[in-house]
Amino acid sequence: MPTYKIGLDFGTTNSIISYLTPNGDLEAFPYPPPNGEKYVPSFIAYHSDGDTEIGTAARNTATHDSSAETYGNFKMRLPLKESEFGQYFSGDRTPISVTIDYLRELLISTKNSYSFSREKGEIASIVVSVPEFWRDIYNLGRERLQELIKKDLGLEKQLIQLVSEPVAAAAYYAWETQRRAREKGSESFSGNLLVCDMGGGTFDVSLCRIYDDNKVEVLYFDGQGDKGLESAGVAFDRRVVQQAYTKKHGKSLDENTAEFIRLLKEFESVKIGKHDRATKSLENYLDAPDDTAQNEAYKFSDYAVTLGEVNEAFALIAQGIQTVITRVNTHIKQQELAIDRIFMVGGFSQFLLVQRAITDALGIVKNDRRIDKEINITNSAYAISFGACLIANGLVDPREKYTHTLGIISEKINNHEERVKKEITLIEGGSNLDTLAQPNFFTEAMTSFRQEVAVILWVQLMSKGKKHQELMPDNIELPNYSSGAKYRVGMKVDRSQIAYLVIEEVNARKPVEYKLGNLIAKMFPSFVFFDEDEFDE
Repeated sequence: MPTYKIGLDFGTTNSIISYLTPNGDLEAFPYPPPNGEKYVPSFIAYHSDGDTEIGTAARNTATHDSSAETYGNFKMRLPLKESEFGQYFSGDRTPISVTIDYLRELLISTKNSYSFSREKGEIASIVVSVPEFWRDIYNLGRERLQELIKKDLGLEKQLIQLVSEPVAAAAYYAWETQRRAREKGSESFSGNLLVCDMGGGTFDVSLCRIYDDNKVEVLYFDGQGDKGLESAGVAFDRRVVQQAYTKKHGKSLDENTAEFIRLLKEFESVKIGKHDRATKSLENYLDAPDDTAQNEAYKFSDYAVTLGEVNEAFALIAQGIQTVITRVNTHIKQQELAIDRIFMVGGFSQFLLVQRAITDALGIVKNDRRIDKEINITNSAYAISFGACLIANGLVDPREKYTHTLGIISEKINNHEERVKKEITLIEGGSNLDTLAQPNFFTEAMTSFRQEVAVILWVQLMSKGKKHQELMPDNIELPNYSSGAKYRVGMKVDRSQIAYLVIEEVNARKPVEYKLGNLIAKMFPSFVFFDEDEFDE
């Protein structure tokens, strides 16, 4: 069977696999093949007989079989503290184990005849997209996802990188617009692209510079997301269902019940099926809210919500969009940058209220020529997966930067037998990831009287403001230890933006690496993208 270099948009509500056809066209993989959905629900069901289902079948099971153990939204639970897993998962299940089971069934299962590997062929390489705010240095989602893909799924050699979702979308935009320019014989687009990605769980933004040779450079990134899923499409759908149910019954509905899952699924289907009609109604509402607030927006099952209620359900999300775009506007003004194009991607970005909230926050009119409408709705929804696939195939080169500054504290005894601390910088914030793939070692070699040494790590978020220190929980065992040995200490950051402490004995040159994600997460126990207070001196 042939081999494929694929892209995976692992989403909160849906996931999409993309690959290149023999003709070089981008294609999304249907599940189950050959005529299944290309948006595969990120949903899993465990049956009492040991069978596992994913996708649409699993969601159907959740609404009709109360004996099955079912999970959705598990992707956004990956960054949680382990102590919080029990709030959302039963028995030994965790967001990590459920994600492993879901991705195994979707990608590589030999028992599932619908998996990509069984249907299409071996996965030669893979790029997986993740939320932009997972770039947050204290977010464990990125590290846990990389670990489970490499170790538990056995794709260590195949995984090229985890790429931020808006960066993947920018990669697709660069490739697609330049492909079209070649077909038309026109000049290809070069300039600054603002990618606004609104999906099921997060709102992420990246300002990227696109060059005419399919290179993408990240100039700025930002985002809004949290463990409560209050920032995007999932939260909106749940609020609408609760509004409708409470209006009819005078009380809310337990969101873990089969009835709520059924209503949620039905509303989502109606929302998609009535997209064009709802868009026109919402346009009328925004033009004359007082006159149209009581008009029906959606009807599903025996429930209905008005345009005013829909707008109310969207209010908190609008606030989140405003917060992020305000930071974007501030950065653009300070750096004297320009926005040449705006590209809205992700399933929820097609919702009129999302688009209007973004344009209002940017201070532009809805028909601004910078808003690219040449790429249709379907391809916009596929953009993240398509971009990940292009990166996997080496057709687009994203240049990302690591924004944080990292180092260690070295302690020495001086000639006066005084303990002197020295701050050593090992990773400079703003460095291109390509330059951090190999360790940056401190120039001076060190000696130690003990084989095990304590290491103090320091981190400066976004390379400004306060520097936070933390003693590594376990002593570091020096490799090839002897009393006269000299050691080099350094750090590196891989393509998935995960940092490592690296120590090697000078003569042996066999480095030992320690991942820093868990320690940094302990230093910053937060799920907010970043807090301005962190930057106060």
